[in-house]
Amino acid sequence: MRIFYGILAFLVASRPGAQAIQARSDKEQPQTVVSGTAVQSVVPVQAQLGSGMGPSSSSSSASSSSGGTGNSAFYPLGPNVMCSFLPRDFLDCKEPVDHRENATAQQEKKYGCLKFGGSTYEEVEHAMVWCTVFADIECYGNRTFLRAGVPCVRYTDHYFVTTLIYSMLLGFLGMDRFCLGQTGTAVGKLLTMGGVGVWWIIDVILLITNNLLPEDGSNWNPYV
Repeated sequence: MRIFYGILAFLVASRPGAQAIQARSDKEQPQTVVSGTAVQSVVPVQAQLGSGMGPSSSSSSASSSSGGTGNSAFYPLGPNVMCSFLPRDFLDCKEPVDHRENATAQQEKKYGCLKFGGSTYEEVEHAMVWCTVFADIECYGNRTFLRAGVPCVRYTDHYFVTTLIYSMLLGFLGMDRFCLGQTGTAVGKLLTMGGVGVWWIIDVILLITNNLLPEDGSNWNPYV
């Protein structure tokens, strides 16, 4: 009897361990115990992950094709950015259109400048210009668009240092105003020999204080 009870106790004690081992084996190999429908639901996900064609990959590939101008929605985590977000280095932007203080033309076209020039940020007008993305750059959206915040500043052949030297040395002959394109006042300054010296000194002061500027409204060229 003792032998019988010993065998019975051994079987009872060993049964939970066997169940635990079986449960652990089931976790390590789920494909052997799951139903057919469960296997079918797992295999396509594994195939997608292995081929790199998951939901995110498909949406990003759709946005990257043909510059992203198709019907697919923009995917922020994809490789392409919006074309309008590109920096100026990747764009070919036109020069601001000069409407010559014609506010009606600016309102109709929605871009361009009313006036050019200005020394401080508050004085300089900012307008919209047409920009096109370079052909070798990939992005999403329209490749030609209007970009705002472009300063209405242009540079010509007017140099501050050169004009100041002319004004100090040959100002009595009106050379400084000839250089600035102010021909009418330059002739008057030449005929009066610089206003008997007074006009000569006033123009030097006006140049230094940035109150005597080029006639065409351009800014001083910073490259000497």
